[in-house]
Amino acid sequence: MLWLSTGLFILALLTSKNRTRTHKSALLGAGCIFIYVLLSAFYIVSNYFTGEGINDAVIFHLRYGLDGSGFGDYYLIIAVGVGLFIASLALSIFYYRLVKNDVFEHHQKLKHIISIVALIVSFIVHPTIRFLGESGLKSIGIENPLSFQYSFSDYYQDPSLTSISEDHPNVVYIFAESFEDTYFDEKIFPSLVKELRPIREQSISFTEIKQALGTSWTIAGMTAVQCGIPLVTPSTNSHSPQGNSMSKMSTFYSGAVCMSDMLHKEGYKLIYRSGSPLEFAGVDKLYKTHQFDDIKGIKELKPLLQNPGYQTPWGLYDDTLFEISLNDFKKYSKSKQKFAMFISTMDTHHPYGHVSKSCKAQQYKDGANSMLNAVACADELIARFIKQIQDSPYGKNTIIVVGSDHLAMHNMAIDDLMKGERRNQFMIIDPRTTGGKKVENVGTTLDIGATLLPLLGYEAKLGLGRNLLGEAASLEASLDHFDAILSAWSKEISRFWEFPKIEQDLVLDTTKNNLKIGTTLYKFPILLRLSDNLEVSPFFEVKLKFFETAKLYGYLHDYHADDAFLWVDKCSRIVTLEPENNNSVKSSNKFCYALGKLGGDITIERLNAEKKLTLDVLNQTLTLPYEDEKAVRRREGLTSIKEK
Repeated sequence: MLWLSTGLFILALLTSKNRTRTHKSALLGAGCIFIYVLLSAFYIVSNYFTGEGINDAVIFHLRYGLDGSGFGDYYLIIAVGVGLFIASLALSIFYYRLVKNDVFEHHQKLKHIISIVALIVSFIVHPTIRFLGESGLKSIGIENPLSFQYSFSDYYQDPSLTSISEDHPNVVYIFAESFEDTYFDEKIFPSLVKELRPIREQSISFTEIKQALGTSWTIAGMTAVQCGIPLVTPSTNSHSPQGNSMSKMSTFYSGAVCMSDMLHKEGYKLIYRSGSPLEFAGVDKLYKTHQFDDIKGIKELKPLLQNPGYQTPWGLYDDTLFEISLNDFKKYSKSKQKFAMFISTMDTHHPYGHVSKSCKAQQYKDGANSMLNAVACADELIARFIKQIQDSPYGKNTIIVVGSDHLAMHNMAIDDLMKGERRNQFMIIDPRTTGGKKVENVGTTLDIGATLLPLLGYEAKLGLGRNLLGEAASLEASLDHFDAILSAWSKEISRFWEFPKIEQDLVLDTTKNNLKIGTTLYKFPILLRLSDNLEVSPFFEVKLKFFETAKLYGYLHDYHADDAFLWVDKCSRIVTLEPENNNSVKSSNKFCYALGKLGGDITIERLNAEKKLTLDVLNQTLTLPYEDEKAVRRREGLTSIKEK
């Protein structure tokens, strides 16, 4: 689709030379070139990461931030992105200077029409515009017809757990980074996976685990397994109940009941180990919200390293991670308390992969493909870890699960991977069973939790997941166009973020720079839109490594005159709402708050100490009269911040 769009855009440029004879039209053409190349650059960079162009994973990380990413693996594509940005500027300036000199032939009506049509269609069919258009329809509340045809409540099963056995073994779950089932294909990758193959033959192996919408990146794959629902990014619409709230929330899918929540109630201790930073994509918040007791990433594990410099751009090497995890496994097994340990590997992370030093297999074939070298090493390390658990005194009471967190994204082996019928890896190694079992029931990672829990001795229901060892078919198998239906359910699923309602006095804590609503903490700066019953839509500044997204005043600028809000930010920004009445705080770099309506009265104060806003004050704000003229004037003030 990008090639078609590009061809049409070039056609538009070639025919537009006959009509860009004025300064205004030349400037418009230059602007179109800049925007088009920028949109194309965004798509190209996104496609490099995902292999699928712009998808939910891209939007999630733009919204959540990229802290903890392995930027060391992406210098080349970052350079390409910067180069494309510079090229878009250079091309637009060149075009403007060329055509404004009036050196082209006179206007021809047919070419004029062709140029306009080609330009419009090139933007319409551009994959970036198409994705943003579909997202925009969701954000303004346009319902997908499929949500009426397939009601979410008819398919979502409220999570529940009922003990059906006295035997509740421990479980060790390995999220094998991008280690999909396709790597086992001997026709495509002969002798690549040697060590895990015999283990899989003696396990319960699932061969038809497809990738559902909203499960195609690490945190989303983990959410699918734990909660039986895809990861949906809250809407960016300023009047939606979700706002833009992601990176500064203290909880993650707090309205969902997940597998770990239920196991916690059954007395299981929940443990998570990863070689990457816990803050990346909100992994720490996912596990803290859902009852994990012991959560450790590279920051917590690095002091245990003999050589602190032995790590990849993404975090610890997997041999280090497995060594630490094995010690923790033995420690918790000795305690005799039931536990579930989840381990997330990193060596097979795209685009290149990394090979741990302890691997006997340092390369695959001639070693030319770094990703396949990493897969061969990961095969050895995971198999070794499994055997160490099985050979320990605690192996007979431990179920081991190996599953890819998602299908591989764009990596050094992607051309070969695309030759196969791509599926996620999922195997269960149960010491109580003899002989292997191949399960060909179609499912997705949404079904993994519901499939695992019965083997732990429980009858279970878990969201959109179904037991692939049971009689009921998965939703992937029973519903046509399952991804389209999941997309239609995004509004219902986004409610699991459960943004709170103010039911008691609000305290602005100046020592910790946060405010608390219910059990949820929000960091400053923050913008809260207040509904008629004091339900809040929180908005934050989302900071990325190389640039920042829209500031809070950009969101406030789009509020209606009668929208009640609470805004906490630097005083120098806040006072633009009422500059003539707040000279005392105008230049202050401290935090201030503004409470009121864009078209009504606004209270502005500097936060020198803890400030309590009572329910009475907040409710009075909802009833304030408003004037559209005031809102217009204040929007001008907010615009002046943007222009600085």
